[in-house]
Amino acid sequence: MYKQDFIKDWNIVRKWGSLCAALLLIFLLSTRCDEGLKPPPVPPVTSISGTIRYAGGKNAWPQRRDSVWTVRVIGFRQFPPMDLIGDILQGRAYFTPQALAIDSTLPLYADSTRFSLVLPEEPPQRIEYLCVAMLVDTAKLLSTQGWRVIGVHSTTANFRQFGTVPVIYGRDVQADITVDFKNPPPQPF
Repeated sequence: MYKQDFIKDWNIVRKWGSLCAALLLIFLLSTRCDEGLKPPPVPPVTSISGTIRYAGGKNAWPQRRDSVWTVRVIGFRQFPPMDLIGDILQGRAYFTPQALAIDSTLPLYADSTRFSLVLPEEPPQRIEYLCVAMLVDTAKLLSTQGWRVIGVHSTTANFRQFGTVPVIYGRDVQADITVDFKNPPPQPF
């Protein structure tokens, strides 16, 4: 009888001991996990945003709607641009919206519109030339002849004279642009 009680007690001790050991292991592991399965930190977003104001409002837009296909804000690392499409493909120029489709555009025939130009994780120190460009010839989408600059960011009262935009890593820099269809800036390309 003594032997059977001992075996019975021993099995109980062994079960409780295994349970306590498992709980102790879980406790130790949970206190040693610093952040668990926390995802890596998201890099900060560096961008340039602002408002495009159209002088004369929506009535000042070209009357032929088939001559306005898309409007984008384009920021160039250097000025004058070497090659519009080459600069974009080589990462020396950035544009809104991000898609390269013809139907991807900022709002057309508006009084004003907001834009946000998101820059890469390793942004340039400044954007030399920030402009609003309009696609006027879809057959020349991938060449400079198909685009017309209709407004530039200016740091002076002269909306035809462009100014650079300093870029601050991890921040959104404000840069407004005025478009005057009757008095466009000089064409850079």
